[in-house]
Amino acid sequence: MNYLTQILFFFGAIGAFNSFILAVYLLFSKSYSRLQHRVFGLFLLILSLRVIKSLFYAFSTDEPIWFLQSGPSFFLLIGPLLFTYIIYIINPQSFWVKSKIQHLTFWLFIVVSLLVFLPFNKYNELNKNTLLPIINFQWFLYIVFSAFFIKQNLERGKQLTIQNKWLLILLATNSIIWLCFALIEFNYFVTGSIIYSLLFYLLFLFFLFNKKISSKIFEKNKVIKNARVSKESERIVDELKILISTEKPYLNPDLKIADVAQKLNISSHELSKLINENLNCNFTEFINKYRIEEAKQLIVTNSNYTIEAIGNQSGFNSKSAFYKAFKIHTGTTPAKFKT
Repeated sequence: MNYLTQILFFFGAIGAFNSFILAVYLLFSKSYSRLQHRVFGLFLLILSLRVIKSLFYAFSTDEPIWFLQSGPSFFLLIGPLLFTYIIYIINPQSFWVKSKIQHLTFWLFIVVSLLVFLPFNKYNELNKNTLLPIINFQWFLYIVFSAFFIKQNLERGKQLTIQNKWLLILLATNSIIWLCFALIEFNYFVTGSIIYSLLFYLLFLFFLFNKKISSKIFEKNKVIKNARVSKESERIVDELKILISTEKPYLNPDLKIADVAQKLNISSHELSKLINENLNCNFTEFINKYRIEEAKQLIVTNSNYTIEAIGNQSGFNSKSAFYKAFKIHTGTTPAKFKT
C-alpha cells in the first residue's frame, strides 16, 4: 500500500472497528441486557463485519485472506435484525416481535445452508455476481418494510418523540449505507467504508454530548441490590421506624440527621442514602410525616390548642413550616382540618 491507500484504509476501517467494539459491548454488557439492546448490538456487529469485509476486498490484490472466505451469506441477517429492532421499539407486543425467534432462525438457516452448499471459495463468482445482489435487494426490502411501520407509527401519534426521531435517523443512515454498498463497485468499496465511519462518529458524538437523549434510547438496567445488602437495609429501616415511633425524636424542632444516625450506629450519609433508596424521600420529608401525624392527633384530641401551638408541639420550629408541610401531606390546611 502507498500512503494514500493507507490513509484511505485507516479512515475506512476506524469507524467499522469501533462500531464492532460497541456492538460486542451491547451484546455482553449487563447494563444493556434488554432484548432491544441485544438485537441492536447483533445488528451493529453484522453490519460492522460487512463494512470491514468490504474494506478488505477493496484493498485485496492476492488470494483473499481467510476472513473473506466466508463470503457474503451472513449479510442476510442485516435487514431482519434492523427490522426486528425497529418493530420492537415501535410495538413490543406485535406479531413480528413475538415471532422474532422463528423469523431470525429462518434467515440463519438460509445463511448456514448457503455456507454449506455454496461455499465462497468454490463459488466465488456466483456469490459475488448473483448472491450479493439478492442479499442487497433483501436488505432493501427490509428497509422499506421498516419505513412503512415507522410511517404508521408516526400517523398514530401526534408528536414526534425522541425514539421516533432516532428510528428515522437510523433508517436514513442505513439507506445511505445500503446505497453505498449496493451501487458502488467492489474496487471502490472504500468509499462506503469511509461514509460508514463518518456516519458512525457523527451519531456517536451526538449521543456522547446528549446524555439525556442517549439515556432514553439506550436505557440502562436498574442495578439490582445484593440480597444480603437488601436485608441489612431492611433491618436498619425497621430499626429506624421503631426508634421514631417509640422515642419520638421528631418532637424536637432542632432534630438533625446526625442525631438519629448516631442512635442507629451508622453515618449521616448512610442514613440519608438509606431513606432515599428505601422510603423514596429525604430525611426532612420522612420526619415531617411523623410530625404531621402528631399534629393531626393533637387537633382531634386538644381542641383548645391554637394552630401555632399544635405546630410547636408537633416539632415544627415555625408556623409557616407547619402550614407548608401540613398542606403537602394532607392536601388541606390545619385550620380546615380542625373544622
